[in-house]
Amino acid sequence: MRVLFSVLMVFALCAASRAEQGKPAAASSSTEAKVSTVQTAVDGQSITFESLAQMDELVKLGMPALALSLLDTEQKKRQQFTADWYAFEYKRIILLSALERWNELIERVQWLFDTAKKEMHITHKIRLWFETQQVIARLQLKQSDQALDQLQNLLWTSTAENRDKSLPAVWRRLVIRAYLQMQRDDDARRALVKYESDYRADEKDVDWVILQVQVLLRTSRPQQAIQILKQVKDEDAVDIQALLLIAQLQSDPGSAQKIYQQMREQLDGQVLSKPARWAKSYVAYLAAKILADQPAQILNLESMLSLKIEYPVFDESYQVNADDLWDLYNKQGLIIANEHALLFGNDAQWLQLSDKLIQTNPEKALQLNAALVLHTANFSTQQDQHKTIVEILEKRNNGLELINKLYLHSSKVSDVNVLPDEVRYRLVDYALSEGDYYEAATIMKSLKQPPEGKTLFDWRMRKARVLILQGEYDQSEALIRTMFSEKPKITRAELDRYIQVVFDFQTVQQHERAIKLFDLIYIDGLDEQLKREIYYWKAESYFSLEQYDKAALFYLQSAHAVSGAENDLWAQSARFKAGRALMLAGIYYDAEKVYSDLLVITASDTRKALIDQNLQKIHLLKSALKKQ
Repeated sequence: MRVLFSVLMVFALCAASRAEQGKPAAASSSTEAKVSTVQTAVDGQSITFESLAQMDELVKLGMPALALSLLDTEQKKRQQFTADWYAFEYKRIILLSALERWNELIERVQWLFDTAKKEMHITHKIRLWFETQQVIARLQLKQSDQALDQLQNLLWTSTAENRDKSLPAVWRRLVIRAYLQMQRDDDARRALVKYESDYRADEKDVDWVILQVQVLLRTSRPQQAIQILKQVKDEDAVDIQALLLIAQLQSDPGSAQKIYQQMREQLDGQVLSKPARWAKSYVAYLAAKILADQPAQILNLESMLSLKIEYPVFDESYQVNADDLWDLYNKQGLIIANEHALLFGNDAQWLQLSDKLIQTNPEKALQLNAALVLHTANFSTQQDQHKTIVEILEKRNNGLELINKLYLHSSKVSDVNVLPDEVRYRLVDYALSEGDYYEAATIMKSLKQPPEGKTLFDWRMRKARVLILQGEYDQSEALIRTMFSEKPKITRAELDRYIQVVFDFQTVQQHERAIKLFDLIYIDGLDEQLKREIYYWKAESYFSLEQYDKAALFYLQSAHAVSGAENDLWAQSARFKAGRALMLAGIYYDAEKVYSDLLVITASDTRKALIDQNLQKIHLLKSALKKQ
């Protein structure tokens, strides 16, 4: 999805606001950069700009969350509402935008307005900049009415001397977006015409081009949209190419067959990125609608819904959903039923035909079963037919993704219980693998017992993982303890699954629970390799809890768990960490012994240098201890 022009404007506005306060934008040469470095020991401003530049680097590296974490620490060192403090506050808003944490952005801006005293802590210009970012966030959250109200207030009440000269144009574009979101297409068109008469837009501003085209297509002016799109030089832009074809379809419906064939040739014969595949499938889908070709519509809808795309290729004007696909399945299924003179109520005839089609034409079997489940009130029949639908889809590439969309993102399926247990079980695994924890929890709550062929242990371990992901740690631990009280012996495969759950507790920093759960395992009965691993992970939890003496103990046990392997790389790593834990515990003589022994067997020059550094630290710490 192309970044909205409004998000890009955040950066320009931020730079302008800082410049307004007399802040240099950045060092203009390497000499200036060196001077800044020299000044950091005495100049608070240069420290501020170095910190901000460091955060910019992190954003470029794709780590805005780390930048935001560092920002919190740095901003607290500045007096509230000073110029330096505001420099960090501007950056905070940019980072929240990059992270798409729109609610948090709105709340932060509101906190600023509620806390800062007018004209003492916040000027008109600063306030207008922050309120503009708040409007952008509201539009991202589809809070169109509130965004429009704010924009109209900004346009009507702000005065030229109190605002940056670029802001009115930004607000006017945002008004157009708000109208489009509210389906007020004629108002959007009038606002667009007025904007074009008042401002000269840059033809290279692709985001503005897309906004214009969106308005023109929504108000049945495809020829104008085509003229504008043909001026764009970005030939590789997936969205521009697709919008041009969409405009051509709207302008000349007779071109639908040619465009459909063109899209299918590219989809079937080329390696494409997910966004490109989605965009071309969407164009093919629109062409198929013009051609009234329902099977072709189904083919392209299935393709789009099977692609797990985090961000939509187009805005909300060009989207599809699972309900559209269910409707098409239903229409085609009814056509098939009519061709075979099937009547509702005679489920046996429908099932007989379904069985035949599964062997010869699975796509038609799917559509027939979809029609039946949407028209029958018999829950048992629904379950059987949903199972058939899922079995057909599971054989396809990305089948689970399509099943996920059809059953968890559609109003046509109101109760996930219509799915057989084994299907829901697989969807839990799928949701967990994709990080969709809310969906995993939703499905898991519908499962009261393990599906056929799955053990109670596996089912409870999955449920324990879901509970952890929901933050319900007590319930998860209680479920595990119940399992172990009922099942005193487990297999190696079950142990591996159990350890994964304990790792999840460590991941969410529940180290005390993790240690207790590791202690449920009868470690003496394990093989040496597994002992080594469990000792190590227990040590990690003790280290995180700052119980360094116990951490050292388990690191050393891990290092010596496998006979004859006390000097392999795993053991060396565990011994090195044991030395670190002993140092932090203040047990310097033992730490020195661990490091000295390691120095003898270590082949790596880099590791030797680190050991030497730690030994020097120990000598200093021991010397300081003697003087006390």
